[in-house]
Amino acid sequence: MINKQNQTAILVEAARLYYEHHFSQQQIALKLGISRPGVSRLLKKARDNEIVRIKIIDPTEYGTNLENKIKQKFNLIKVIVVPADDENIGIIKKRLGAAAAMLLDELVNPGMTLGVSWGTTMQEVAKQVKNRSVKNMIVVQLNGGVSRAEYDTHASEVAQKIGEAYSAIPYLLPLPAIVDREDVRRAIVSDKNIAHTLQIAREAKVAMFTIGSFGYDSVLVKSDYFEKEEVDSLIKRGAAGDICSRIINYNGEICSEDLNLRTIGIELYELQKKEYSIAVAGGKEKLPAIQAALNGKLFNVLVTDEWVANKLLSEN
Repeated sequence: MINKQNQTAILVEAARLYYEHHFSQQQIALKLGISRPGVSRLLKKARDNEIVRIKIIDPTEYGTNLENKIKQKFNLIKVIVVPADDENIGIIKKRLGAAAAMLLDELVNPGMTLGVSWGTTMQEVAKQVKNRSVKNMIVVQLNGGVSRAEYDTHASEVAQKIGEAYSAIPYLLPLPAIVDREDVRRAIVSDKNIAHTLQIAREAKVAMFTIGSFGYDSVLVKSDYFEKEEVDSLIKRGAAGDICSRIINYNGEICSEDLNLRTIGIELYELQKKEYSIAVAGGKEKLPAIQAALNGKLFNVLVTDEWVANKLLSEN
């Protein structure tokens, strides 16, 4: 029986022969006394176990042709586009999460503060972040969450899980995203611990968040944060989506100032100041919300899918 140490040695040898010494898979098969498909499996396992890490260096700092066109059209600093050949939104979110997690791994460095929002897309990011100890790093939650159990998006868990992956200190906001009155919000955010967490969120140079669509089926609406009349009113005003629980119209502006004053979390103008303001969003239903956020210049990095990217290019 091959023990773990011997198995690792075989993976390393196959990887070195293939990537460093440029042996063909057939040549490696003959050398190791295994089948060619067996070599293919070894190389895949070497990548999965991070014995091999493939990094593409682009001296022009351009991405693919599609990514570059999106970047130029909307004056973004980086765009990542994942395949959308599968219309299953769960699959697309996993791809978005993997791409965003890889981007995070490139950006994190000792002493940095990372702000994150919540949602099912951000959960996929948190699941796919690779474990790596980063000295003196902080991960902070950008906005309050959802308390209704059947629509729980595990808001604090996203910051907690990413913090654990990087051995970082997590700062959480175990609070509702929206409260009934402005004076209630003022009282909550005046608490010294909450005020401190929100200040850390403001000072973060990197923020990663998703963009939600807005309508009767959106999480914020189903969580009873709004009465039907308020939802109707917001839709009439052109509500297109939300970023960090703040509802925006088609111009990317706050849809209701009264609602905004009852929302707990980072302000949209504070997101715009970040060195990296990273939106991770895809799927057909989110196209209007992504377009609205682009209209408002609310982020400078976009991770999305191919279908959305092509639609964004086709619109004037």
